[in-house]
Amino acid sequence: MKAETQANSLASLVQTKKKYPEYELALLPFEVKQSKLKKLELGDVLLVGLNQLELVLFKEIEMCANVSMFRDENTQKIKIEYLHKNTIKEEHTKKYEKVKCSFGRIQSRKLEVGYKVSISQLNLQEVMLSVKGKNIAEGTLVKVDDEIAIQVTKVNDV
Repeated sequence: MKAETQANSLASLVQTKKKYPEYELALLPFEVKQSKLKKLELGDVLLVGLNQLELVLFKEIEMCANVSMFRDENTQKIKIEYLHKNTIKEEHTKKYEKVKCSFGRIQSRKLEVGYKVSISQLNLQEVMLSVKGKNIAEGTLVKVDDEIAIQVTKVNDV
């Protein structure tokens, strides 16, 4: 009985330990009026201001790297293009908030230019919207007049 308890304890310890650092794959943050965010409803469409996907990696709230997406042997991967050396300071305004659109978390052994990471486990159509680290909504990527936009599918109480 004691060996079984120890085995269960060891198994749970191994499962909770992460092998590699974890990063959040997201769109380049964009600004939205505070008044619009307060009135956010199901079905609303937010224009991102991009014509093509510009992806970045975050570690907690710090932007770490710019990445590009490509297909390799039927799997989606990202390639690290540029590393951010210094933390980018967010400029706060009274009218606008920076919105981060996250696709989810990935683990990467290295964080260096040219390194490739598989993202096949992520759904690249669904995003979580967050402001100042708080998850405010969920949505799906859509195109509006050849511009990337997000259609809100769920609004969280903040």
